[in-house]
Amino acid sequence: MKAIVQEQYGSAEVLKVLEVEKPKPNNSEVLIKVKATALNAPDWRLLRGKPFVMRMMTGLIRPKNKIKGCEFSGQIVELGQGITDFQLGDEVIGDIADEGFGAFSDYVSVKTSLLAKKPQSLSHLEAAALPLTAVTALQGVRDIGQLKAEEDVLVIGASGGVGSYVLQLAKYFGGNVTAVTSERNLEQAKDLGAQEVIDYTKKPLVNIGNKYDLVIAVNGYNKIKTYRKLLKPEGRLVMIGGKSMKQIIFVTAFGGLLSRKNGKKFKGLLAKANGKDLSYIVNLVDRKEIRPVIEKEIIFEDIPRGLAELEKGHVSGKIVAWVNKD
Repeated sequence: MKAIVQEQYGSAEVLKVLEVEKPKPNNSEVLIKVKATALNAPDWRLLRGKPFVMRMMTGLIRPKNKIKGCEFSGQIVELGQGITDFQLGDEVIGDIADEGFGAFSDYVSVKTSLLAKKPQSLSHLEAAALPLTAVTALQGVRDIGQLKAEEDVLVIGASGGVGSYVLQLAKYFGGNVTAVTSERNLEQAKDLGAQEVIDYTKKPLVNIGNKYDLVIAVNGYNKIKTYRKLLKPEGRLVMIGGKSMKQIIFVTAFGGLLSRKNGKKFKGLLAKANGKDLSYIVNLVDRKEIRPVIEKEIIFEDIPRGLAELEKGHVSGKIVAWVNKD
């Protein structure tokens, strides 16, 4: 089978399309023929092996998990022993970032606990844009952010893959949503439900004032003190992503210490894939409460080029790729 393989650390140029051995499902797994996949921040963040401390988990000299890719939509073609919750032929979606990646390939073997039925209202290409990003957004808004109806929420980076879902979910849970994005994405943010939009190139966030109960930083270049100034006295910051991996690690590890000042709470999100949350997302999609935002469709062989584009930033939605269109 074909797969996108990384044999050394570096830029997206180190990725190659190679023939590799087809996986076999274990007892708790099913074999899935991948129909479509989507590109995500973890796919490019781990390419270079930086910061170096990350290599303690990903491989000190060479990448431990050579086949890239987190999200997929596909069809079950083989069952491991004892599988009762899914059947042959089921169309499913999933996120395998926590299980060693591998979605940039013809086939992937996946634990059923990570799967959900594909939304009936979406194509495989559209559905592939859901698992990692939408579940990350759900856990950020509902679980870590604990957003309540009528709270004022600021979404920084509201136009990207995760950010577009954060915006929609914040609206779904009853928040008064302000979206921060660039000028070219202002209309998209309004269309997704933002009640107010801010063009960060024209209005510096540091000048806004402490107006928000919840700030969700999906992307940005802001200092901790800037986030602090945005929050109301008892406000919360949830950091999901950003340009600086060091800042993400810092907030995730030391958010408790940062939270000791002035009653404001700082938390980093380490999203955890699970079929239950993914099924919750599928239900919202089929009810048309949220929808994926697709920036670009590409062919499988162009995935390395797509990751290089994603790393540069300013992508408005998801980049998705067909793997097996038949």
